[in-house]
Order: sequence, then C-alpha cells, then structure tokens
Amino acid sequence: MKIRHNIIILTAAICSCNNPSIPQQKRDVKQSEHPIDGEVAISQQQIDTAPTSHTANNVKATTAIRFNEFVVSIQGMAIFDPEKMDQQQRDTVEIDAEVGESIEGSYISILNDQISDLKVEQRYETSVTIMNEGPHCDLTDWKHFNSDWKSLKQNRSGLFFSEEYTDQDYRSFPSVSMDELRQKVKEHCGEEWFKLLAKVKSPTEYPSSVSISRYFLRITCRRKDNGKEVTKFIIIKTPMGC
Repeated sequence: MKIRHNIIILTAAICSCNNPSIPQQKRDVKQSEHPIDGEVAISQQQIDTAPTSHTANNVKATTAIRFNEFVVSIQGMAIFDPEKMDQQQRDTVEIDAEVGESIEGSYISILNDQISDLKVEQRYETSVTIMNEGPHCDLTDWKHFNSDWKSLKQNRSGLFFSEEYTDQDYRSFPSVSMDELRQKVKEHCGEEWFKLLAKVKSPTEYPSSVSISRYFLRITCRRKDNGKEVTKFIIIKTPMGC
C-alpha cells in the first residue's frame, strides 16, 4: 500500500498545541446541548432546511446524508463541502468534519418508514501526527489503533446517541519502536520533521501525538418490501494536530 502524508497549516486562532483538553471541552459543550428523551425526532422538512455549516446566529449545524433506503441526519456536526451530501450516496461515503467538529455526543436520526430492524454502530481509529506549532504531518496511512464496534443507544424519540471517548481512548495506539516511527517520519514527512523527534521517547510525547483521525458508523436494517438486509458505512475524517 502506498503511504501518503498530509501536512496541514493551522493558525493559532484555530487551536492551541498547549491545550490537549480541547476535544474534552468540545464533548462537554455538546453534552449540554442534547435534547432530552421524549423530544420530537427531526422531520424530513427540518432536514431539507437545516444548515450544514455554522451561521452568524450560532445555529447548530445538521449534516444530512442521503442513501437510497433512508436519510441519516447528524445533529450538531458541520462538515466541509456540504454540497456533496445533496446527492444520493452509495453504500459507503467518506466526509470531512470541519476543524473542531466531531460526531461525538451528537444525535443521529434515520428517516424512512420502509425499513425495520435498524441498528447503528460506531467505532474509531487513531493515527500519529507530528506537530510543529502551526504545521503538522499526519501519518494517516500508517499504523492505527482500531476500536471495536459499539451499538449506539436509542431514545424514546428514535434518536441514536453517538459514542463519546475519553482522553485515554484518544491516545490508544499499537506498540511501535521509536526507530520505526522516526524512519516513517523521515521517509514521508521529510528531514526537518525527522529532526523534531530526536529526543522523543514515545509516539504520544510532543511534538509527536496520537489522536482520533476517523470515526466510522455502520448502519444495518432490513427492507420491509423484500426482506433484504441493507448495510451502509459513513466514514468521518477529523483534522489532527495543531
């Protein structure tokens, strides 16, 4: 497999490398925004008119993903290129969350009365990123930690509550030697990035970091008209480093 790397420049206004608790802060904010059990599930009209990015009035973003059998609505997550979601998707779709956004703590609705036995599962993947204040080099095509699939809970309104992860979950990664990591960084990021790791003793020691790079949703159901089982995958890429 050909390995590629991504070097992205983010300004200090977007995030701070000295604040590793940013993901946790965002999860805490999202938790306070959840509708309680018993609230009415989002309607088709709401999906058609819901904003797909942040607005000046701070309206919560809703991302709607249209498959042939149903529509998936993720409340509280903005994505890049939302126009891509206007078209019907195939069995697997990959989307890019905006900086600071993730699926964690969001509510998910599945709209279609022609399906049964609905099940939504979630898992995540971590990758290594090398940071240099603003720029960072992401090894998203190298080694990963992949969590197990976990079924999402559904409230009385039929909304699924997406899984949230701890700081320890974010740092989970398979055992690798620093020599192996340095070699990969030198090969795919360059000599200057390689030099940044001269005194680093683990993949989680700055300027190296391990974080969640992708979330996965697996949605399974059965068509009422012919009993056929349907499986769809949504892959959500999230920006790393800072």
